[in-house]
Amino acid sequence: MQINFIERKGHVLTRSTLKCLSQVASINPTLGCIHQCVYCYARGYSMYPGDGNVLVYGNMPEKLKRELTTRRKLPDYVFFSTTCDVLQPIPQVLRVTYELMSTLLEHGVGINLLTKGRIPLKFLELFSRYRKLVHIQVGITTVDRNIQKKIEPFAATPQERLLNIKRLCEIGIVPEVKLDPLIPGVTDTESNATALFWEIQGFGIHSACMNYLFLRPQIKKNLCKALRNTPFLQKILSYYQTGMPLNLLAERSRVTALAVEYRRQAYENISRWAKDFGIDAYVCGCKNPDITGEPLCGMNWGQHCEKHLGQKQLF
Repeated sequence: MQINFIERKGHVLTRSTLKCLSQVASINPTLGCIHQCVYCYARGYSMYPGDGNVLVYGNMPEKLKRELTTRRKLPDYVFFSTTCDVLQPIPQVLRVTYELMSTLLEHGVGINLLTKGRIPLKFLELFSRYRKLVHIQVGITTVDRNIQKKIEPFAATPQERLLNIKRLCEIGIVPEVKLDPLIPGVTDTESNATALFWEIQGFGIHSACMNYLFLRPQIKKNLCKALRNTPFLQKILSYYQTGMPLNLLAERSRVTALAVEYRRQAYENISRWAKDFGIDAYVCGCKNPDITGEPLCGMNWGQHCEKHLGQKQLF
């Protein structure tokens, strides 16, 4: 793994190119991610530095401080991050991320974080001081370590993510679970889903967002490379033989999605299984515009922060 510092030239707070987050201030403190999840769309971006390389914007914390002093209005909240996991276990990344988050929280700006990494205790202590300004989604689709390490080789283990949830709940932050991406025939089975719901039910989790894996050429290439010697690959690809092209609201792109009938029925099944454990599993409108009118992620997060902050300025 090669870690190098680079300079951020433009603004720190930017609008995401993802439609679901287009009205949200977002921060991407790195290019590249050590987790190397096989389904990661960012690995196909032209700016991606290549597997095994992480570029850290070392000057970003100081630029953010200057930027906040010159802005006429501060955003309600900031999303971390659309192209990487900011809690990947790299000291340089964690240091920059901590400085960015602490600066925002000190200015009364909320943070929204989606992670599949392990949350260090230092971050938990920070979050506990500003719990009303912190909204966290923990990405987890299975508690089966054998499955997880094939699709997310360097991300936190399922047990580490369950520990994240436990510790967050202990400091008064109830996270949302992100079932994303579900992989057909692998993580969307009743046995896999109910095993996960059984584990998280005791923490008071009441909400889970669902999305299925969609395919792009780079994602398919990564799947074939990572899973070529496993029983998963042909099973997964067989489900997409009857797939369909889909224009995502979440991005300005066209992907191959599972057949709408499959997704609709599978979402209904998972929602029913989750309900047995007191969990509301809903379908994200960002990646399923042909199925649901559920508000986009940015709208949901905006409502969350508005409730806590009593403000309306998203960006």
